Amino acid sequence: MKISGKMIAIAIVLPLVMSAPMFGRTWNLFLHIFGAILFMGNIAATAVWASLARRDGGTGAVRLASRGIVITDLIFTTPGAILLLVNGGIIGTEFFKVGAPWLVVSLALFVFSGVVWLALMVPLQKRLLEVAHTPGDEVPDEWHTLIRQWFRMGGIATLLPLITLVLMVAKPALW
Repeated sequence: MKISGKMIAIAIVLPLVMSAPMFGRTWNLFLHIFGAILFMGNIAATAVWASLARRDGGTGAVRLASRGIVITDLIFTTPGAILLLVNGGIIGTEFFKVGAPWLVVSLALFVFSGVVWLALMVPLQKRLLEVAHTPGDEVPDEWHTLIRQWFRMGGIATLLPLITLVLMVAKPALW
């Protein structure tokens, strides 16, 4: 399955349209939570895909997992992140007005996670996909090197949203 411009547009535009503030705070809160489920759920599912492919080691598993990681990031992680940011911004306005430190720290961590994902993880995932589809019956050594890098970077990109999730739920007084 090739990723088309139409798929990318849908993954970006649909969550934006669904997030129109005219539907009210409850709707935006629902979409924010739904975005968190999509986002965090795909992080967990992606780690499973990669771990199973790494353990199996066969070309079929490696190719399927590499492709699945790229596709599920497009259809789950991207819309989830958009729903989190847009709807979080809509429902978080009252907290921004009072300068809630947990929200400021949460947003900074989430944005930093996004930078790690866009700058490091996405190019690495594209390279994993290319290497996985190298002709032949053997998984290239480069794929094993790349997947180790992917797990290291993925650990950072996963830890930051987990901390953000804890801060969003607990809303601690940080200072």
